[in-house]
Amino acid sequence: MKRLVVLLVAIAAAVALAGAFLPSDAATVGQTSISRQALDSDLSAIASSSDYTCFLNEEHDLTTGKSLPFLGAGTASAKGGVYDATFVDDWLGSMITDQVTARLVARQGMRVTSSDLAVAKTTLAGRITDVLEVYARDNELSTEGCGGSGQAVLSSLPKSFAAEQTLAEADEDLLDARAARSGLSAGAISSYFTSHRVAFDKDCLDVIVDQSAATADKVEAALAKGVSFAQEAKVASLTQESAADGGSVGCGYVEGTFLGTAVGKLAVGQVTSPISGDGYYWVAKLTSRTEVSLSAVRSTVVTAILHAGEDAADAELTAALKSSKIGVDPRYGTSSPHSLTLVVPAPSPPSGAEISTSANLPTLTAASSSTLTAASS
Repeated sequence: MKRLVVLLVAIAAAVALAGAFLPSDAATVGQTSISRQALDSDLSAIASSSDYTCFLNEEHDLTTGKSLPFLGAGTASAKGGVYDATFVDDWLGSMITDQVTARLVARQGMRVTSSDLAVAKTTLAGRITDVLEVYARDNELSTEGCGGSGQAVLSSLPKSFAAEQTLAEADEDLLDARAARSGLSAGAISSYFTSHRVAFDKDCLDVIVDQSAATADKVEAALAKGVSFAQEAKVASLTQESAADGGSVGCGYVEGTFLGTAVGKLAVGQVTSPISGDGYYWVAKLTSRTEVSLSAVRSTVVTAILHAGEDAADAELTAALKSSKIGVDPRYGTSSPHSLTLVVPAPSPPSGAEISTSANLPTLTAASSSTLTAASS
């Protein structure tokens, strides 16, 4: 469910190298087994929550542009354990990734604490909420579906499964924080906040938005000649509402946006050179900067730490997946260098279903009957 889209390719490559001697469990990562019972338990837990399956579908749609094939073709309910092979493929891949992540955390001498789990629970709920909000926005929905929030989705899951996912998130968060040369303890978060304080100040901006670089350059030249920012905004900015207010767009946190680096270097009253972003050209003026307390932006600081280490942690995890000895039970399918294909066996027929013996006997013609008689004699 997490950052698995790219990593599944690495899993498939690793599986292809596992050789012909595959384990009896659903999968193994080195000496660690992922039992078929554990996989079935996860699938059952997912099936028990309509909010969680709804979320997974929205996440899959945003990533691939397609609905998630959760159940097998023609299946009305997952109670019989009939899940789509693609979904089982993705989820077993996620379980493998979680195992490799946990091994990396242990190898680096880190240990998940109760504080880490509390951070992970908030982070996981935030990830889910982000997906619901983006999906609702992209599909022009009036409200978010799937329970409306990440907290509601997590609350709909069996407690053991929610705890399992929170632990996996905590392992991933620790890798991200370490890659950012930080941590997730109270002291580490405070230290990061202090050393990156300007990134968490609340900046108030006036902006002028233009269609082309040439127009933005003319704006910059006019401002250099002494034309007021408010006047130039009314004349040149494409954003009519803010232009009418002298270019004012309010206050917030610009760190991490395309404006962040340039605005972070400004003193109050200064103006940026034209900045390209979102298909337009922006000239921004810093009108005020307010320092905030760590308590007011703690969750934002945690997000910044995780984001800062995400790329390096992903590269480390991908390398670990490629080098790990991973095996998959052939009863779940076969592997190839390009994909991990897991085929769930068809369910047994109901106990009350009787096979008609006569319906399965061949129909004998006179000619075939003579042939059989001659052969028996």
